[in-house]
Amino acid sequence: MKDEFNPFLMEQYQKANGYKYVDFASKTFKNDYLEWLKDRKKQGYRYLDFLYEMNPKVLERTTAEIGKTEFDTLTEPFDTTIISHFEFKNIADKTRLIPAFVKVVDEELLLQILPQGKVKLVFLPKKINLLMTENPYTPYSISNWDTLHNSGNYDIIVGVYGSIYDKDIKEKLNLLKNIREKILFGDYKYNLNTDNDIYYAAIASDRKQKIK
Repeated sequence: MKDEFNPFLMEQYQKANGYKYVDFASKTFKNDYLEWLKDRKKQGYRYLDFLYEMNPKVLERTTAEIGKTEFDTLTEPFDTTIISHFEFKNIADKTRLIPAFVKVVDEELLLQILPQGKVKLVFLPKKINLLMTENPYTPYSISNWDTLHNSGNYDIIVGVYGSIYDKDIKEKLNLLKNIREKILFGDYKYNLNTDNDIYYAAIASDRKQKIK
């Protein structure tokens, strides 16, 4: 299968459409899935406009978009740092790309890389102070992100978006609700909006003090 047939993306396709069973080998699925992927990308750029109004820094190099593939990243055309263990073949500026898993340890975001088959944890570059992701593949994808915010070490933005006809809207909004309930000081903003047939929501750090 081609790279765009990522199992995480195919699972999101299945949930969004409310399918209990999908024949992933069928031509019908492949055509429908690829069309859905194109639509999701268009929705994503409209969501990014919404996000930019919340915090213009989402398009700066000091922000990192985390854990997305080449087919659902939103910041590839811009200057944002991209941290992902998925392969990016077409990104022009490789200095923006950090190929790694991420792991939250003791209120810090660590990069998990695999040099010569050995696991190595390194600290995130100090220049990065805003962490963002959208449509997380699993709750584990954003596990302990609330502690990153609460520590004051980083600002965070976690968002969701899609068609208002998607079957998994409630599930995705609950991911944001769970983060909101764990933020200690209320120093964040939460926006939920619709634009014709698209919905988008995000929780974003919103505080005046300088991030370490």
